[in-house]
Amino acid sequence: MDQNNRISLNNLHIKPSDLELLSDYFSIIHHMPGRIRLRASLKLKNVAQQSKIEAKELMDKLNQIPLIKEIKFNKLIGSLTLHYDKNMLEPSLWEDAINGRNLDKIAMIINENLKDIK
Repeated sequence: MDQNNRISLNNLHIKPSDLELLSDYFSIIHHMPGRIRLRASLKLKNVAQQSKIEAKELMDKLNQIPLIKEIKFNKLIGSLTLHYDKNMLEPSLWEDAINGRNLDKIAMIINENLKDIK
């Protein structure tokens, strides 16, 4: 991909409307405090192919967010496992994000954490 066509993630700011997309593309498979496993929908593949964000760059940036400890993507079965700091974002808020609830509060918390990304 041409470097000039890429979207910069350095100054990323999450809006509540951005989080609404989570419920379109992911569903919860399993959740316990500190770890959530999500199933990616088939329509996510189409969106990813049209996106100007390079997947590796996005994963690298997500791994820098302090509340996320580790991300594992299983491409074969289409699942995403996030290990997170349950003290920085309550486990119930992860479920709310996937289900489209409390998005203002969640966006605010995420944006506070994004300030630390270089």
